[in-house]
Amino acid sequence: MFKTAAYGTSKTALNAYSVVLAYELRDTPVKVNVVDPGYTATDFNNNQGPLKVEDSAAFVAQYAMIGPDGPTGKFFSHDYAENNNESPW
Repeated sequence: MFKTAAYGTSKTALNAYSVVLAYELRDTPVKVNVVDPGYTATDFNNNQGPLKVEDSAAFVAQYAMIGPDGPTGKFFSHDYAENNNESPW
């Protein structure tokens, strides 16, 4: 049986910490964002994810290389493609 209470709580804490850290670093060139690569086919999930590793890696790299004028304190996910990948989490 898979229990999600600890997993969900830790993800929420990570998201909140990212927003706080982005605020703390707002006057620096550092950008702090959360990026969800999506349900990717890997050994971890017996290759059940619909996304390819290469596509998910490219999605993460896009935000890892964000420029100095890019967003900070945001959550980006494949699930929100209609909103420029920005999730309201």
